[in-house]
Amino acid sequence: MKEADRLKWFSLGATLAETDGSLLSSVPHEWGPKFEASSGAVTRTMTGPNSISFNAPSHMALLLLTPQPGREVALNSDRKSQFLAPVGTLEIVPCNAELFAHWPVPKENLLLALAPAQLDRLAGLEFGRNDFEFRSPPSGHIDEKALLLGQFIKEEFRKGESVNDLYMDSLITVFSTYLLRNYSTFQDRRASQPRGGLTPRAWRDVQDYIRANIGDQLSVERLALLVGLSPSHFLRAFKQTVGQSPHQYVLATRLELAERLVATTDLPFPKIASIAGFSSHSHLTASMRRYRHTTPSELRRACTGR
Repeated sequence: MKEADRLKWFSLGATLAETDGSLLSSVPHEWGPKFEASSGAVTRTMTGPNSISFNAPSHMALLLLTPQPGREVALNSDRKSQFLAPVGTLEIVPCNAELFAHWPVPKENLLLALAPAQLDRLAGLEFGRNDFEFRSPPSGHIDEKALLLGQFIKEEFRKGESVNDLYMDSLITVFSTYLLRNYSTFQDRRASQPRGGLTPRAWRDVQDYIRANIGDQLSVERLALLVGLSPSHFLRAFKQTVGQSPHQYVLATRLELAERLVATTDLPFPKIASIAGFSSHSHLTASMRRYRHTTPSELRRACTGR
């Protein structure tokens, strides 16, 4: 695809997003990997030099993973500001805002796309109201905490097909909550921070739900709503109660189920992977090798031999 054609295609982002329902449909696939969940979407893009101009189809946050000298940006204005954008620079583009950006050197960044309805729902859970507006940081603003979250997302992307869907959903949820707390009108109205773990009843309900839906893509918001907590409180309470994060617990549960099916049935491995919630046979194999130091084939041979 020629660069001019790619930029023209990118500028059609709002229309494309409305057409196929993807929050990141406006970003060419060749720019980098994408992940989308109920909490939002994120892509790790590597491209440039380049320029873009579009109306944001959702709330967006850009986090730079490489420096950009001479970056030019105009947000809802014809006036372009040029500045040095170091690693960790955070930019926020509210939904429907007009953005122009130009970067004269190749760059790597994370781009989060957050649907207004989903972010309104998250704001209601965290702050008890959803009437907020984003406050864009100044040009070249570095956010070390956002960069730390971004590094976790980048590392998960490196796993390729073995990306943990619930972990990525958790990271997007935490990042979204962080943006609301620090870059919106909620900045002056801190959310309450309840402490303590899950009640025994809540823990049983969460366990039952995870086991009943282990083959589906689970979300932090759904688990939190199940026990009447905000997503951020649920993540803290779950780890305090279980000693693991939700994604670690779910992965362990999926591996236990897969191991049992491998050892006690003659189901094909792709079917077992699907039942246990892995995206593919290769995803199951990679996870079992990493965390159990074996593979489905090796485990079945050992069980057959016994």
